[in-house]
Amino acid sequence: MGTDQSSLVEDLALAHRLADMAADIALEHFHRGVTTEMKSDGSPVSEADLEVERRLVAHLARERPDDGVLSEEGGTRPGSGRRWLLDPIDGTVNFVARHPEWGTHVALEVHAEIVLGVITRPLVEGRWWATLGGGAFRSDPVAPSGVARLRTSGVTELERSRVTLWPPVPCEALTALQGAAVWVEPDFTILRQLLDGEIDAIVACAGGPWDHAPAVILTEEAGGRFRDHQGGRRLDLGGGVYTNGHIDEQLAHVLACSEPWDASRQAGAG
Repeated sequence: MGTDQSSLVEDLALAHRLADMAADIALEHFHRGVTTEMKSDGSPVSEADLEVERRLVAHLARERPDDGVLSEEGGTRPGSGRRWLLDPIDGTVNFVARHPEWGTHVALEVHAEIVLGVITRPLVEGRWWATLGGGAFRSDPVAPSGVARLRTSGVTELERSRVTLWPPVPCEALTALQGAAVWVEPDFTILRQLLDGEIDAIVACAGGPWDHAPAVILTEEAGGRFRDHQGGRRLDLGGGVYTNGHIDEQLAHVLACSEPWDASRQAGAG
C-alpha cells in the first residue's frame, strides 16, 4: 500500500481500531490492578503493557502482514518499507499509580517518513490524531461534530513564548530556557497544550521513537515543527525540540549556547 490519501484513510481507520483495542485491554488491567517489573533503563513495565503489545502486534500481523513493527516492549518485526511504531501504554508509571494520564501511541512510518499518528487517554476520553497532509485533530465533545482542529500558536518572539522542558531535570538548557522565555512548569499535558496553542515550545530530553512518532506528525500537521537535538528529524536520539513553527531559530540559538543534553543520563518514563 502507498501513501496516497485513500490508503491513509484506511491506515488511519486501522490505527483507531488498534487504539480502541489497546484501551479495552488496558482498562481491564487498570481496574483490577497490575504488577510491574523494572526494565534495564530503569522504567517499569506491567503485564498490561505486554498484553496490549501482544494483541496489537498480532492484529497487525493479520491486517498488514507485510508491514514491519517497532514496539517499546520488544514486539518487533521487519517489514517492506512500512513500519508501525507502538507504545502499548505510554505513561506506565501513571497507569500503575492509577493516575489518568496514560494511553497508547500508534504511528505509521512509510519509507522513513511518519504519515499518521494517534494518541489516546482513555480515562479522560481523549484522542488526538493526524495524517500527512490531512491536518491534526482531537476529540471534542463540545464541538457539533465531536472533533476539533488542532493549531499551534502564532507567537513569533521568544521572550513572549511559553516554553518548557521534559523531564525538568537540572541542566544548562533548563536554566537557559527559564532566562530567555516565559517558563511553564511541565506536566503530562504539555503536548496537548502545544497542539492547542497554549504553549509555544517543548524541549524533550528523553523518549524512544514510539514516544515521539505520533507527537511529531501531530505537531507538524497542527502548524508546528520538530527537530532532533542535532538539527535533523531522527526519532531515535532521545528527544528533540517541538515548536509552534515561528520561534525555531531563536530557540535554537539559546539551546546551542547551553550544555548539550546527554539522553543516556535520563531513564525512560515507561
